Amino acid sequence: MLLIVAFAAPCFADEPVYSTDPRIILVEEPADSTVEIVLVGENREPPPPPPDIARSAAVEEFLSARQDASIDHSLAAQVRREMTTQAHVPDDVLTGPSGASMAAFDFDDDDIRRAEDHAGRFSVTATVLFASTDGQIIESRDEELTFVPSGDGYACATIAPTNVISWEATAAQRAADAGIARDMEGLKEYWRRPSNPGQSVAYSVSDVERRPDGDVVVSCLRYTASPGKRGFETESASVVITKQDGSFQLKSR
Repeated sequence: MLLIVAFAAPCFADEPVYSTDPRIILVEEPADSTVEIVLVGENREPPPPPPDIARSAAVEEFLSARQDASIDHSLAAQVRREMTTQAHVPDDVLTGPSGASMAAFDFDDDDIRRAEDHAGRFSVTATVLFASTDGQIIESRDEELTFVPSGDGYACATIAPTNVISWEATAAQRAADAGIARDMEGLKEYWRRPSNPGQSVAYSVSDVERRPDGDVVVSCLRYTASPGKRGFETESASVVITKQDGSFQLKSR
């Protein structure tokens, strides 16, 4: 840090001293004292290194291939062949729970870490969501993925699931208790309508509440993503179902 102290001639309190230099801090003292001028030099931290595009692309391509394999299981064998591991990777690790597909995935460029004991080896934490055929999220997990140099790029060596959360199918029971079991199918279609063409949408029901006036409030989280691309957005949504002429109808809230 550069520090310069200058002494000026005495000045009166009603004669303020101004400076247009943002690095100069003026400390105003009583009129019978000096004005201390402190010049503060810039001492900024160096910017972080830019993300490694090749590594980020390798992670995204691997997760995208797994997403395709979770939809079409005939592609799983190819994904396994491209991994650099002799151990068999179980289906529930590679493509997700039975009857589900990978709805979305994400990771942070800044999270890509180089292993100190292996040149070129790196790891990253990814978040993946799996949804049933009707679009309902049934599992979310974090994964520690390790990649090693392979040919002109990188190949995944290990998949280690962590923080696995299974979303229990309690929504169906709550809907039955509230008397709207048949109406839930229509709600699922309502929630899965994409806002943009080509967008994939999944959801998880968070609450079903029967109000004293007979209306039923159904709350959920919607997840939107672009297939094959990392990143997803989450938004909360609630609908009110009201009974009219013996049947429940959607009601604006």
